[in-house]
Amino acid sequence: MNTKASVAYGWGILCLAGGGAYYFAKRSINSDRAERAMAEEKRRQQRERMRVTETASRDAHLPPPQERITKATKKKAPNAEKLHTSDPAPVEHADEKPAEDPAAVALEEAKFASKAPYRSRKGDRFS
Repeated sequence: MNTKASVAYGWGILCLAGGGAYYFAKRSINSDRAERAMAEEKRRQQRERMRVTETASRDAHLPPPQERITKATKKKAPNAEKLHTSDPAPVEHADEKPAEDPAAVALEEAKFASKAPYRSRKGDRFS
């Protein structure tokens, strides 16, 4: 028959074994995560180096920025000087569309209109 001492001893050994298993498993998991993070960081740095070298080699074949704007470019875009301003995204708005026929607008809106007006249900849903 089990005594209080033997039950306490059994539970103590069980808790100790479980704690040890948890400690070593956690240590293994953390080391695996650190290895994966280092490998991912190396891949990211390598991609960045490749991108920089590709950009540098591509830019080496292009003329300086001032020579890139040719007469043909200026003819196509009269405001070609704006291409090299400090504004990262200059905004130019197109002219507004001419007003449409009111009857056509009403017909377009009528396609989605309901035949019957909306009527809310009476009553409280919590009662």
